[in-house]
Amino acid sequence: MRGFRSSVAHVGAGLPVDDPGAGDFSLRLSSDGNTLYFSSTRNGGFGKADIYAATRASRQHPWSAAANLGPRINTDAFEAFPTPTPDGTMLYFNRSTSFDSQDSDIWLASRANPAGEWSEPQRAPAPINSDRAEFSPAFSADGLTMYFASDRDGTVAVWASTRTNRGQQWGTPEKLAAEVNVAGSMTLAPFMSSDRRSLYFMQALPDRESDPACTPMTCFNRVDLYVAAVSCH
Repeated sequence: MRGFRSSVAHVGAGLPVDDPGAGDFSLRLSSDGNTLYFSSTRNGGFGKADIYAATRASRQHPWSAAANLGPRINTDAFEAFPTPTPDGTMLYFNRSTSFDSQDSDIWLASRANPAGEWSEPQRAPAPINSDRAEFSPAFSADGLTMYFASDRDGTVAVWASTRTNRGQQWGTPEKLAAEVNVAGSMTLAPFMSSDRRSLYFMQALPDRESDPACTPMTCFNRVDLYVAAVSCH
């Protein structure tokens, strides 16, 4: 059983793939560190936000110009949080009508190898998606735990689903403990470190007097970055 101890960590970084005239967000690195996936509202896309990727030959080389992943992945909707599995053969992301709409679901595309073309995306099957919003997927380094945000119980919180091997279907998601999902908070964008010792996430805490429960419309302007240390029991 894993427990969490939470503390604040504020981190800022500038990247050469940024477009100063647009919003660039929800970045994820491939496991080898040589492909950077992210979402952007820059001009020339297909919808409200599109998924892009920048590559480099090695960690000692600079990033290439970011390239749109094309109309197979991107639609006229809002695509965000592109997250490759550790072996690079599947790409999970969320798609919704708009940034804060309740129809957000987690989708996935596959390819035969890390250099191949992505397939036509499909919705991730239940129990990952529900009749409420699911978004911002992330994986443990072994690919056997998927973390994601959902408001399936009425608040935006981080959930986790596990499987025993990569060929198995995902199990029933479980909501992470109160050390991560503080009561009344909005908690999203989880990311587990490669050594599985630190869970990073975004969180907005409620104003107990004026806003007892956070929502994207009321609290997103006060989101901070947090890290929870993972302990084994």
